[in-house]
Amino acid sequence: MARFGFYAALAVAAALGASSAQAEMVGKYTLVSALPRPGATQILDNNRGTVWDVIYPPGMSTGMHRHPTDFVGVELVETMLKVTTPDGQEHINPVHRGQIYMLPKGLTHIEENVIGHPQRNSILIELKDGGPHDYPNNGQAPSGFAADGAKKVTDNARLTLWDATWKPGAAGKSFFQSHDLFLVPMDPGTLSITGDEPAKTLPVAGGQVVFLPGGHTRTIQSTDAAIRVAIVELK
Repeated sequence: MARFGFYAALAVAAALGASSAQAEMVGKYTLVSALPRPGATQILDNNRGTVWDVIYPPGMSTGMHRHPTDFVGVELVETMLKVTTPDGQEHINPVHRGQIYMLPKGLTHIEENVIGHPQRNSILIELKDGGPHDYPNNGQAPSGFAADGAKKVTDNARLTLWDATWKPGAAGKSFFQSHDLFLVPMDPGTLSITGDEPAKTLPVAGGQVVFLPGGHTRTIQSTDAAIRVAIVELK
């Protein structure tokens, strides 16, 4: 199944069992906590989201769980994943490093990293409804996230997801950050962030998460390596 077809199927699965949101069972399955759970480490929490670094040891089931919020995922490893939906159907699909997606509240499934493949490692961001959501542009730069070559992955009422790579030494694009941002680097390196605040130099590693509050003019650059970053632009 194609990448987008797989995640579309997961979104459809959210409807299965959604009517029994308070039940302890979905069909023959006992519901367990989506997050926290074994292998999930909370690394950041604020009024816009809770961020988890999650590993999936091959062959270890997560148990049937229902996600209580919309959430964003960023995949850090190439591997294979088995997903079981509440109707008992099993689907095995590749997980690609660099996949960025949003899935809906109510999604209910079991996940299991397939034995014989690398251990899956994902960053999951449970989205919250805290604000503010929009910041008036008080500068001269254009509003909204901007980076040369950035690819828009998803754009909906809740967020825009971007796949961006900053090349070492390349000039950045100035933008007014009209929304809060989560940055999820997939590569190690150093990001330089300049603008209307004191300049920041941020050493980053794959899977680290940086939160940048909106309301500021910023230019983001890499100083020492090509760094691929998933950008979550919250609305």
